[in-house]
Amino acid sequence: MAFDFGKFIALVNLLGPAVLLNVKGGEKIAPLVAVITSAIGEAQAIKGATGAEKKAHVLAIAAAAVTVANSSAKGVVLDPEEVQAVAGDGIDAVVGTIHIVQGTKKAA
Repeated sequence: MAFDFGKFIALVNLLGPAVLLNVKGGEKIAPLVAVITSAIGEAQAIKGATGAEKKAHVLAIAAAAVTVANSSAKGVVLDPEEVQAVAGDGIDAVVGTIHIVQGTKKAA
């Protein structure tokens, strides 16, 4: 079966936020969930990139989002190291969940 980018993006948009918020420490990345899910889709579109390169791309975008969020923060400040750790686990969980869903077959 050929890879369907549209279905991948639909699953990222549907499942990504719930998975990201439910990894250990997910509340620490709550303000960045939309950015991370968007970046996962963007990274998947990078032709020839390895999984590690795609993950690094998403983490770089998350790091930039932390910088922007913290520069305009009124109260809550995000810990860049904590965000990287939680986002890294979250990215793995989102992609793993999508692989599981895509690997399932309809019941007869």
